[in-house]
Amino acid sequence: MSEETFRELVKLKNHWSFQHRRITNPKVLEILDKLKREIFGYGNSASAEEIERISNRKARDQMEAEMERFSKDLNELLVSGYDFEPGYTIDEHIKDMIRAIEECGVQPPV
Repeated sequence: MSEETFRELVKLKNHWSFQHRRITNPKVLEILDKLKREIFGYGNSASAEEIERISNRKARDQMEAEMERFSKDLNELLVSGYDFEPGYTIDEHIKDMIRAIEECGVQPPV
């Protein structure tokens, strides 16, 4: 497997961990918390009420700009070389993706 292919697989695995599983890498959690504080004004420990209070004080344009910045920074973090969930292997991820494809009724190419 080429280095480029491996990096793309890690990116997909990290995205899956971010969206559907759980990030367990303390360094990634620290980086995400810092990004949220810098961009949104609150971190991982903020309550739903605090997030709502902070968000209600912002204009829609500001919130959209913040989301775009967070998305850009997250995409950079996905390919940074950090493994978001070290206990979840590439092999497990590939098996989960095959299972998800099969559950949708789509047959992978042979």
